[in-house]
Amino acid sequence: MKLMDNKNIKKLTLLAIWTALTFVLGRLFTFPIPGSAGNILTLLDVGIYTAVFLFGKREAAIIGGFAAFLLDLTAGFSNYMFFSLIIHGGQGYLAGLTRYKWLNFLLSLLVMVGGYFIVGGLMYGWGSAIAGLWVNIVQVIVGFVLAKVLSPLIERTGILNGFRKA
Repeated sequence: MKLMDNKNIKKLTLLAIWTALTFVLGRLFTFPIPGSAGNILTLLDVGIYTAVFLFGKREAAIIGGFAAFLLDLTAGFSNYMFFSLIIHGGQGYLAGLTRYKWLNFLLSLLVMVGGYFIVGGLMYGWGSAIAGLWVNIVQVIVGFVLAKVLSPLIERTGILNGFRKA
């Protein structure tokens, strides 16, 4: 019996590539927001929401968590990297939890915004965490909207070679 068949290797490779693309997208478009509990505005969420639309919740959780971890590690926010692994992983999972996309969106928004609000409040104080709320809300909304536009375009290209969400 094979531990990894050809299909699993292809799927693992696709997830690794998508994680790298999500990380690069987030890293290239990273804007630190002064006075907001160390928050950054980034396009990482575009990759997370695109992953959930194309692959499913489990894959989006993996992609979101690892890409966010790597982003924080390389962008100088290492104090956030383990929190980001959990928060963005949860965001990716919740974004595909039910068949109701707007409910999924709201759940994922709550876990991302709420998670960083709590972490930011504990690290930098609640005033700073409140000042950073808008950054995370904008990031989630922009990520969701851009992913809704990009996902069908990516599907039409055929580059996924049959890897669609289950």
